[in-house]
Amino acid sequence: MKDIRIITKKCAALSLDAASRILMRKNIKAREQEIAEAFQELAGPVQMRLHPKAALVTGRYGRTDVLYAMLTAGNSVSRLIEKYISENNRLKARVAEAMAESCLLDFEKEMLLDAEKIWREEGYENSEGLKPLRDIPAGMQKDIYEMLDAGRTLGLPAVCGDELNLPKFMCRIYKPGGADSLFVQLQTEEENPAKIRKISCPVGSSLLQVLQENEISISAYCGGSGICGKCSVTLKEGELPVTAEDKKIFSKEELLNGRRLACKAVLQSNVAISLIHPKESEFEALGSSHADYITLHSANKYQKGDYGIGIDIGTTTLAFSLLNLQNGKIADTYTAVNPQRRFGADVISRIQAANSGKKEQMQTCIREELLAGIKTLTEKNLTGQERICQIAIAANTVMLHLLRGYSCEGFCRYPFTPEVLTLEELTFEEAFGRRFAGVFQPKVTLLPGFSAFVGADITAGIYACGIRQSEKTALFLDLGTNGEMALKTGAELFVTSAAAGPAFEGGNIRWGTGSVPGAISKVEITDKIPRVKTISDAVPKGICGTGVIETAAELYKAGIIDETGKLLDMYFEKGYPLAKNAGQEWILFTQQDIREVQMAKAAIRAGIEMLLLRSGTSYETIDKVWLAGGFGYFLDVKKAAAIGILPEELEAKTAAAGNTSLRGALMYLMEQNQESLLKILENTTEISLADEEEFQELYLNYMMF
Repeated sequence: MKDIRIITKKCAALSLDAASRILMRKNIKAREQEIAEAFQELAGPVQMRLHPKAALVTGRYGRTDVLYAMLTAGNSVSRLIEKYISENNRLKARVAEAMAESCLLDFEKEMLLDAEKIWREEGYENSEGLKPLRDIPAGMQKDIYEMLDAGRTLGLPAVCGDELNLPKFMCRIYKPGGADSLFVQLQTEEENPAKIRKISCPVGSSLLQVLQENEISISAYCGGSGICGKCSVTLKEGELPVTAEDKKIFSKEELLNGRRLACKAVLQSNVAISLIHPKESEFEALGSSHADYITLHSANKYQKGDYGIGIDIGTTTLAFSLLNLQNGKIADTYTAVNPQRRFGADVISRIQAANSGKKEQMQTCIREELLAGIKTLTEKNLTGQERICQIAIAANTVMLHLLRGYSCEGFCRYPFTPEVLTLEELTFEEAFGRRFAGVFQPKVTLLPGFSAFVGADITAGIYACGIRQSEKTALFLDLGTNGEMALKTGAELFVTSAAAGPAFEGGNIRWGTGSVPGAISKVEITDKIPRVKTISDAVPKGICGTGVIETAAELYKAGIIDETGKLLDMYFEKGYPLAKNAGQEWILFTQQDIREVQMAKAAIRAGIEMLLLRSGTSYETIDKVWLAGGFGYFLDVKKAAAIGILPEELEAKTAAAGNTSLRGALMYLMEQNQESLLKILENTTEISLADEEEFQELYLNYMMF
């Protein structure tokens, strides 16, 4: 490794136009006059605190000579921004951030002149200048931080884990502008080899990012950190070196047969690959029954032919229902997979992707999928005499931010301040980026949320279940990658969210998959011999969320795992065999899979206990437990209680509530009563589990079976 070079310059004069463009790109809502006034007030303090600095070093990226760089605006301006955030002065914080970002962008242009000089001094030829790679692979930023010794050279804080949460900074990998391009040929197992698709990309590209950028559907549950194994591909031709992460996921035989992780594959030559993941279109999502009705409201004034569409944007799936607004009948339901899955399975992965430059791409893909769903419902069911009057959307806070194109930076650090939580009323064009295909333009309503991680889907669920209107004590649970829950007692509502991880949806499970035909969903073990049932009774492909819970419960009941979660010695190394897939490979449930279940169920159970503790409520006083969402709908409550996700005392009180997020959106369409919806948010206490000492103790206790 060559010596690290340091470049410092004075920040150029700050520009209101440049800062305004950055704010506009991030969809920060503020009037021009307000931005101008804030800019004028901040110009002096921000300019004084900006100390742009860069660290650079030459090295290798795969087989390509590159220049690694980190640029920072300095800690001083970051402290100023944090001060405005702590004072809840969000406009000043956002304007100051935009000013710092514009300084960094100007600094980069000047720095590149010095960088190219350094490049030549190191003995590299460069006839076309240095150009940054389009994207830096997940986890690479930390490697660059350590490579450049950024704590010492740039004065940046130390980092923990793989995610960087630093003062205003930029991470870059520059390569010669004339670097060669290469081709990726790909096909899925079902496709005709004669119809192989050929994609051009630069040398040194991440295979996963090439697939994502070309809208090739591929799972990336862990956001590209190399731990879930869901982005696996089969190398048919060419060379993809085996990485350390590959060795952890695949057996020697699988590696010899070409299995690789797309997220860790760096392309240095032409390759041909096969995609082996299930088709995203096969995923089953929970919608509404066509025969279902939404109760008519006394204030209903809709005319014959008036329709509305309710939409639930889930992290994994999307659900749409077409509602006859005159009589309350659900005319049709449509479900699809959230296309943002390819950027990560959970909200944390999506946040990281958005903050690393993929926000616009993520907004575009979700808008297109929503427009496709709306088009499908209207073309299938409406003749042209009817009209769509209203559209209501419920989703968690991150999904709504990605739909609107809002900045997700506020989700990364305490006190976790989203851009918007309030109810939003938009034109169709504001919501989806284009006008509705009809003369009448429907109004679009985004339902309000509680906080950064307890969103509008929970507001809609509480609304749908009538929890606020009831005098009874009720517990509401939506179990997923981010387990959101609410406890209503008296006039108070206590809410929280527990980071359960994606195990309940098949994520981070060795043979985990979504709810696709062939996913093992039911398991029984008798005399240590398993009997499994798959979705659609298809040939086994993997294990979905309910199958994961059932497997863990049955293994515990059969004595194959003990209370600590340890497998019997005969299964400890390779895992417990459940069934063979179409290729006669054993679908195994491994020791690591069990640990994933333990962490997920401990987070949920400890979250429930914290709600009870802070509200002064006991299990005995709870009258009803509503289990929302697709996972909860198909979950065997007895088996969930057997492994401690739910306490046994609540087993008989628990009922599946279905897709309450979608139903709440439909109810709002029918009632159009903002007051009753907003009352749900009143007298609410949010419990931040990260701040609760008791939560950590409870979490460790409930790791046991």
